[in-house]
Amino acid sequence: MAKILKVSEAVMAFRRIWHMLRGRRRRPTSAQMFRQAQRLRDEGRFEDAAGLIESVLLHEPGSVVGHLLAGSLHMTRRKTGQARTSYERVLALEPTQPRALLGLARIAIEEGQPGPCRELLSRALARYPDFPEARALLEVARGLAASADAERAPTPSDAIRADRVGLPAESREALFVRRDATLVFATPRGPRTEAVAASAVKLARIATAMLARAGLGPLRHAVIEGAAQTTYLRTDDAALLTLAFDSDVKAATAVTHLERVWGSCRSELA
Repeated sequence: MAKILKVSEAVMAFRRIWHMLRGRRRRPTSAQMFRQAQRLRDEGRFEDAAGLIESVLLHEPGSVVGHLLAGSLHMTRRKTGQARTSYERVLALEPTQPRALLGLARIAIEEGQPGPCRELLSRALARYPDFPEARALLEVARGLAASADAERAPTPSDAIRADRVGLPAESREALFVRRDATLVFATPRGPRTEAVAASAVKLARIATAMLARAGLGPLRHAVIEGAAQTTYLRTDDAALLTLAFDSDVKAATAVTHLERVWGSCRSELA
């Protein structure tokens, strides 16, 4: 009887060791988890992808690939500060990593700093001369710097009242601004409205420069989808208009309102 118990205990111990070994063998590698995170990102499952990357970095804080993927996801979710931290961690591990330098350059140009952007891109190209994304962004940065130098100084806001252009009742926010970042009107208007207007103009310049490089002409329309609302943009060489609607408003309805208000604003401005 004692022998039977000893054999049974040995079998149970063997099974426990076997399950442990199988579990270790089946545990995915960090490379597999990063590939899975990329697939989740491509599917638009950004939170799931971020959680997977964070779990890997918890055990491998020195992973350059992990911090690069984290920075990319932060940029996708418009978490610029966290993206900057991720890219800076990469550079602490690998000071000339081209992808990290490109990420910081993109942040710089979005913040209206073409000079630092060009410096970061030059460092990236010194390490990796055949880097098409860096060269494309460098041309955009140079174009923005040249246009900023040639741009006239902002003038006082034109006397256009929001109630005269027939804003639709469905719109949650409206912004009309000159392309030199002079705010004409905004509804509602708050302490950060001027900063938002300047940011919209900068992003429009960047998009125009990139579209021009691709041979597609200047930016004229854009749709920016958010969690609670969708913003529709209309612009030309002189001005920029945005209208924000609840996400359940049909695109055709929103575009119709946008074009009508745009016509009224341009007439008033003229």
